[in-house]
Amino acid sequence: MESYRDGLLETGKLYLSGHAVYSHYQERTDTAGKFPILGRFPSQHDSGRSGKEDILDVATLGLTYAPTDSARIFVRGIYTDLQFPRQENAQIREAFVTFGDLSQNPWYLSVGKMSVNFGHNGAYNPITHSVNNHFYQTDTQDVAAELGYVASNWKVAFTALNGGRQLRVADTPDQSFLSNFALSGQYDTNVGKWDVSVGGGYLYSSIYDTDNANHPGVDSNPQTTRERNGVVNAWTEWQNGPVSVMAEVSLNERDWPASGASVQAVTLGAAYDTELLDKPTRFALVYGRGELGNEGDEWESLQQLAASVETFVTPNFALSMEYVYNRSFIPLIKLDRTAIGDVDTNTLIFSGRYFF
Repeated sequence: MESYRDGLLETGKLYLSGHAVYSHYQERTDTAGKFPILGRFPSQHDSGRSGKEDILDVATLGLTYAPTDSARIFVRGIYTDLQFPRQENAQIREAFVTFGDLSQNPWYLSVGKMSVNFGHNGAYNPITHSVNNHFYQTDTQDVAAELGYVASNWKVAFTALNGGRQLRVADTPDQSFLSNFALSGQYDTNVGKWDVSVGGGYLYSSIYDTDNANHPGVDSNPQTTRERNGVVNAWTEWQNGPVSVMAEVSLNERDWPASGASVQAVTLGAAYDTELLDKPTRFALVYGRGELGNEGDEWESLQQLAASVETFVTPNFALSMEYVYNRSFIPLIKLDRTAIGDVDTNTLIFSGRYFF
């Protein structure tokens, strides 16, 4: 919408976009079979003290088209070598229509399958997701509707979601039509020489509502307790020339029955943009902490520290290297049977990313 308003995209033209990421992972653990990064699901990298993996993390293809000044169509498909239970390697992840013309009116309406406008959930590292993203990224499985308002320094959005389990974190005990929703707001301003953004949001009901930590397609215990559990989010990002810093916090309204405590996540990040051998380069450091249990629980908390450097060899191709330290092994699946708090791992990730 903003790209059309600002003249970066033109009505009547078809635009293709996308990216692909290929990575080599090397992870070492001090506890055999416990790999916070490589052991994403049960039976993946579940033995030994070292593991490696060469994988196409993701390849995406997007289509953008505006048949009129007040209607935009966007479709995005993805492919990944990662194996997710009950999910195909190739998926249509987003497909929606947006009605509105920001050059004439600040309101818009989007209808379809989309990423939910909730939280920042970003990180400055090229590959490793933030803890907030891991805990709270929200995508839809069903059709959703987003009503938004875009002003010069304000953005507000309300997204109506179907009940039941969505692709990621949205979930409600009530399976009825449009029984979940998300609110999101962002304010942009200047403080001295800094460009500052402050945002926040609310998700009415999340996956942290049941007495069993589960994932679709993974065998789990019966769910005997279902109680709606919303999420509150706040974030801020500050930019001054080559320096960027950010902070984000998300927390649930009440205890997660599966863990006996409220779930929350914090991310702190910093990045510095410069040149290396006359090529655009970013150095980044991101710290994350997740709280899931009470003091003494094996699933009490986890920590992650990721340091990276990425250089754009060409305007469309970048090479990167990341070092990631993880403290604790706490899968969000069957955590009461698989979590071990006293685990330390070190991971190196070498990646290439291509954009078009």
